[in-house]
Amino acid sequence: MDSALAWQLSRATGFTAFVALALDVTLGLLMSTRAGARLIPRAQQVDLHRWLSPLTLALVAGHALLLLADDYIGFDLVDVLVPFAAPYRPFAVGIGVIAAYLALVIHLSFGLRKRLGTPLWRRLHGLSFVAFIAAAAHILLAGTDASSPWALAVITLPIDVIAGLVVYRLVRHGLAA
Repeated sequence: MDSALAWQLSRATGFTAFVALALDVTLGLLMSTRAGARLIPRAQQVDLHRWLSPLTLALVAGHALLLLADDYIGFDLVDVLVPFAAPYRPFAVGIGVIAAYLALVIHLSFGLRKRLGTPLWRRLHGLSFVAFIAAAAHILLAGTDASSPWALAVITLPIDVIAGLVVYRLVRHGLAA
């Protein structure tokens, strides 16, 4: 594959993975607050939530694999699997690697919910906010498009929606002043 094409496709899959993650977190908040009940029936919300999670992971894997095909920076397997090992913006890339691992743990917890018990499963699921924030930071700090208006819109719109839903959830459950 042409190195420039690999770089372009990697950027595209990275942004698409972020959008899928943002939709997944948003849907989770809509379900937990019941704010989405009028939009989509609960069973369809659960199905969509379970579909978005592996889609996000597949896009993240594609993003990483495409980086391996780009020879400009020369990422290798260690660079895309080990946090902070990358030669390009190691902190920013490391945050992205951590976000990917968190998303994987959260996804795997779906199948372990009964074994883990609901309280632990919910705490693990709370890591989705950390994964989302880490993914947003990864794009802002490592993304070559991060300062362009379209990229800022793709990043900030989900942040605003999710922040609003978190505030709504806190107020609804009496946890905010």
